[in-house]
Amino acid sequence: MADILSQEEIDALIESYKAAGGLEEGGKSAGAAIRVYDFTRPDRFSKDHLRALNAIHSRHCSSVAAGLASILRVEVQAELLALDQLTYREYCSTVPEPTLFAEVNLEPLASVAIFEFNPALVGACVDLLAGAPRVSDVLVSNITDVDKALFRPIIEMVLRRYSEAWAASILFQPKISALFTESTTRQVLLPNEPVLVSSSEVAILDQTSMMSICLPASAIESVLPSLETGKPSSSQLHKGGINELVKKPFEEVELECRAILGRTELPLSDVVNLEVGDLIRLPVKADRPVELWVDNVPTFAGILGRSGNTLAVKISKVLKSPANGQE
Repeated sequence: MADILSQEEIDALIESYKAAGGLEEGGKSAGAAIRVYDFTRPDRFSKDHLRALNAIHSRHCSSVAAGLASILRVEVQAELLALDQLTYREYCSTVPEPTLFAEVNLEPLASVAIFEFNPALVGACVDLLAGAPRVSDVLVSNITDVDKALFRPIIEMVLRRYSEAWAASILFQPKISALFTESTTRQVLLPNEPVLVSSSEVAILDQTSMMSICLPASAIESVLPSLETGKPSSSQLHKGGINELVKKPFEEVELECRAILGRTELPLSDVVNLEVGDLIRLPVKADRPVELWVDNVPTFAGILGRSGNTLAVKISKVLKSPANGQE
């Protein structure tokens, strides 16, 4: 059996340990391993994550300013002021009452998110959409159902631009679930739930207002790997690597198409004397293939015909591209 130390021997060992400074060093190392965490002030994202999120929301601000300027036909500027980590209760306490909240589904990013629009912003947009020459100086004290209906296309534009800003990391189709004006009447998130809040300043003509976006922090954590790499999640890539969300806006672009059967030259005097019903003879036959020009570029060859009672062109060939000489 091993020898058992007496109390005097134990006290002597402790005194010698203290004399060597071992207790102080141990205390310092133990203190360094402890980090104070305040659960009421969530801190879920690193500096790199916040830098990437800041870039996304800055892009969104610039895009929203361009979209508002196009809809309202006035000068619009938007700037990201802050990107904060708060609780939902703190967020609700920072927004004015009443204000316009849009509860939005951002699946698969988030099942619920809040887009908040300051009454001054709603009032300015409604004034200009209703045909007012300038923004009214009267403060909006009550957002009516008519205001919501007029402002809804603006919200839809903001949501489209938000999905485009996130397109490099994740694809989603925003859908408005509800519009309401008082946060106390609709608790969409738990009061202590951590959220990421984007606050932006929007200047329309000479009036400045605010908008904000509130996202659950837990929703963003699922896309943090794609934020770090700068590449979209593999589950979000379509076959062929085509980003359908980026491609969609180009499908709505209108291009002028012209079918050219033939060309001829006329003296200026004949052009001046042309009247309705005059015939111009072309040096080609009517059944000759026509050129289909798309936005001043010869793109296809086709045959003239009818589709019901409508004139039509049946495409028969792709013309050579001037850029690469290939068909």
